[in-house]
Amino acid sequence: MTKKVTPRLVMAILSAGMLSFLGILDETATTVTFPILTRDFAITTDQVQWVNTLVLLVIATIVPISSQIRLRIPTKKIFILGVSLFILGLLIDIVTPWFDLLLVGRALQGIGTGIGLPLMYNIILAEVPKEKLGFMMGIGTMITACAVAFGPVFGGIVTDALNWRWIFIISLFLIVISLLTGIYSIRQINPLQKVKIKYGQWLSLAVALVCLMLGFTRIAKYSFLSVPVLGFLVLGIISLLIWLKISWSDKEALISPQLFKNLRFSMQLIAYCFAKIATLALGFIFPIYVQAVNHGSVSLAGWITFPGAVINALMAALAGKLLDKKGARLPIIIGVIASLTSLILMNILAPLGSIAIVLLYVLYYGGYGMCFGSLMTSGLITLSKANHAQGNAIFNTLQQFSGALGTALAGTLIAIAQNNHVGNGTAIGSKWTFMVLLVLIIVNLVLALVFVPKKKSK
Repeated sequence: MTKKVTPRLVMAILSAGMLSFLGILDETATTVTFPILTRDFAITTDQVQWVNTLVLLVIATIVPISSQIRLRIPTKKIFILGVSLFILGLLIDIVTPWFDLLLVGRALQGIGTGIGLPLMYNIILAEVPKEKLGFMMGIGTMITACAVAFGPVFGGIVTDALNWRWIFIISLFLIVISLLTGIYSIRQINPLQKVKIKYGQWLSLAVALVCLMLGFTRIAKYSFLSVPVLGFLVLGIISLLIWLKISWSDKEALISPQLFKNLRFSMQLIAYCFAKIATLALGFIFPIYVQAVNHGSVSLAGWITFPGAVINALMAALAGKLLDKKGARLPIIIGVIASLTSLILMNILAPLGSIAIVLLYVLYYGGYGMCFGSLMTSGLITLSKANHAQGNAIFNTLQQFSGALGTALAGTLIAIAQNNHVGNGTAIGSKWTFMVLLVLIIVNLVLALVFVPKKKSK
């Protein structure tokens, strides 16, 4: 049967995409409410960061099992399960009087998002004709990019006009609409199989991701050789090695490490992760930078990233068009060079005024929009069609983990600077972060030049 992009297919993609959209929207919206949450729940800044870090970690641990869930459970039921858990989390967030219960609600949102996140891309890969694949993947990337763009502004406006709980109330209204449209439009995209869920592989990988993150986030408070840092890092590495051992020879592995033997796939995956680390680090820095260094308001902190995020969304769609016509190399190279130029200027011009932040963020984020979705599409195309779902799960897992790592990187460097310098620790820690990110994007340029195919895939 000939594949066609029908209105019903577009509705299915948008319905599934709403889960990831709202997951990211709530994450970026709550970032500007951290001072209010700290006061309302009488908690510290370190504690309040878990409102978002926990979600990213939960998503990163749930996504790997998605490739087997889709083989065992009907597509529509997966969607309904993800939305139902998300709704339950929202209801808890709306009514909770305790911070710990708020984290439970956010964790449920993370589980729902983790279940639904790969679904949109799986629908696109299964149902969209190849000549439209780049454009529709760009639309998928644009959906999440719009959430990044509107999240801080949405959070600031809603919190100022009402209160922070209305962020979750409005999200509840939107996800219910998505539930109804998804029930109508989502169809089965693959034949079901009686597969055995690889709980041992999933648990070892999940423990590895969580322990590596816990170890890394404690560097600002503890010495590297301490149990809270080195102990968690060693445990994470051991768990990762266990996952590699039990998965390597399994032909039906949860996520097959054999895919990493494909060098083009692996190198483009690394570039994808570095881009995400840099983007989430900057997204963490600039709202704080505007308030702590430039003494701007919370509303300004929300608005200052908006132009860049809008450009990101537009460039994501343009990149999809370029990929369809010229192949992945052109949008990726253009995007990496733009982001690299922005980071060079950040390092040269720091400390940055608010106008400089807006302009440099537009340049960086425009480049990110050009290369990010294209790296994923180009990486997946190097795999066989049978491995697309697993490749998709790998990209989505490491996207979430890289995002959490980027936030932790910026937060850790700023915290170290605040603990060791008399001057403005936020400005100094931000400059350190700019330097690290510059190195990562230089590596990305090399990876793109060497490993992104020069010819358009047939």
